[in-house]
Amino acid sequence: MKKARFIILIAFLLPTLAGCWGSQEVNDLAIGVALGIDKTEDNEYKVTVQVLNPSEVASSVTGGGSGYTTPVTSYTASGKILFEAIRKLTQQAPRKIYLAHLRMIVIGEEVAKEGIYNTIDFLSRDHSMRTDFYLVVSKDSKAEEILEVLTSIEKIPANKLFDSLEASSEAWAATGKVKINEIMDDIVSEGTQPILTAVKILGDPKAGASAENVQTIDTKARLAFDGMAAFRKNKLVGWLSEDESKGLNYVKGKVENTIVVIDINNGPVGVEIFDTKAEIIPRFQGSDTPSFEVKISGEANVAEVNATIDLMSKNVFSQLEEKVNKDIEDTINQALDQSQKEYESDIFGFGDQVHKNNPKLWKEIKKKWTEMYPDIQVDVNVDINIRRVGTITNPFKNELLEE
Repeated sequence: MKKARFIILIAFLLPTLAGCWGSQEVNDLAIGVALGIDKTEDNEYKVTVQVLNPSEVASSVTGGGSGYTTPVTSYTASGKILFEAIRKLTQQAPRKIYLAHLRMIVIGEEVAKEGIYNTIDFLSRDHSMRTDFYLVVSKDSKAEEILEVLTSIEKIPANKLFDSLEASSEAWAATGKVKINEIMDDIVSEGTQPILTAVKILGDPKAGASAENVQTIDTKARLAFDGMAAFRKNKLVGWLSEDESKGLNYVKGKVENTIVVIDINNGPVGVEIFDTKAEIIPRFQGSDTPSFEVKISGEANVAEVNATIDLMSKNVFSQLEEKVNKDIEDTINQALDQSQKEYESDIFGFGDQVHKNNPKLWKEIKKKWTEMYPDIQVDVNVDINIRRVGTITNPFKNELLEE
């Protein structure tokens, strides 16, 4: 009797089990790992998709195969909208392009200048895409050219860009890891403007697209990140240098680790900065124009000494800290000046602090914040404490000079 009831129960439950009716076999798909977005002369969208070459990737993993064939292939198509352009790729690619494994989105400089609303709408609306890819802007070249450069060591260029961006963000602090949800938040935010990392080609773009580019020690073209791109709402308004990008990241609390080089006693000293914290404090003093204080704190180690100094001296330690703090303060002020005077874009998010701390005032000034921003006062205070000098105390140069 119990067995009969169990069979009846199974019979009722079977129709409710969902099958993989909409599933797609891997053999029927072309795995896209990077997507480039440009504009054509006819003002259409031009998409470039970097697709994995399964046989080459498999041979590199197993160690089989002979010679060198490119691990990726790029396909390009144009359309009035991005979705149309991507569907047109099926006329060239042997399989349907699958975008769920994208690692990088490269937005062309022209597209960024015209505005990225349409790009963000497509990327966030497509249900087949995950949201763990990074977005960057191509500088001095088209996104298509960026994605056609072959890379050494990491054979898949999309992975090279992804890994380099993560490493440089963690160890150098002049770039930023921005995902789709983050830039959407910045675009719709009332008090902060978007930023994206800039990527460019070092060398000859045409040579970079050839397999010979990775068959020599001295490659003819390389991909490199070059500071950050500043936006006003959804439009690119200018570029931040490497130092300015660091200054921005200090204020936004995104400096995990970096290096500051200072001069003391006619020689350079390298100081490693880590554990930084940032605080933006808005000041409201009976005026409809707020001012701000930026506080940066953190720790540091002496990493390299090419100067004649006594690291055991408290006076020298004080000089080092003073120079480090001044260097970081100048770097931040340089970025502030560029964003206020040159780009008039609140990429630091000062307006957002007004919104959070004084909603009533923000309601009054938010529509004119872009006009107010260039003239707001920002005071920067940096307090970095040097904790260690490494495994040795004074540099070898001191001992050589004493002989």
